[in-house]
Amino acid sequence: MNDLLKRELRNKAMEMGAQQAAIFTLDQIVFDQRTFLKCLFGCPGGMPYCPSKQDVANSLVYADIIKNYSWGIILCTEDLKLGQKITLELESRAFLSGCHFAFGATECENCDACSFSEKGTCINPKKVRPPLYALGIDVYSTAKNLGWGLQVVQHKGDPAKNITAVFVE
Repeated sequence: MNDLLKRELRNKAMEMGAQQAAIFTLDQIVFDQRTFLKCLFGCPGGMPYCPSKQDVANSLVYADIIKNYSWGIILCTEDLKLGQKITLELESRAFLSGCHFAFGATECENCDACSFSEKGTCINPKKVRPPLYALGIDVYSTAKNLGWGLQVVQHKGDPAKNITAVFVE
């Protein structure tokens, strides 16, 4: 089943508009706790899953939990909303295929204006997933492991790559 599911997920990601999609094994994912420092001291935060909005120890637990997965699919889009849409669709497909712990990691772009930032509550909590860095994943090193060229955006307004993933048992 896994080989068939892997092909299905990759094909669906590309069909939905991902620029790149690759099946990975967990040993290709680079975990680095320094991602939490970047979250705490370089980002204004604003999302309910961000380390800056909770105890960093919880984020360390998330990283340990993710290490229980064996494979997944990682994708690249230039649009945050599209990346989230594809990630949630792939998570659902993996779940419905019998992988009941399938879990997506993606930036949140559900709303035009974030209700959590404005009101302290999320109006779409079932669609919220943590981004890769909030799980302790070094996105740049992981992309390099996959042979993807990922560069830091140099100027506001320059095209950015959005990297998301679905972890499967």
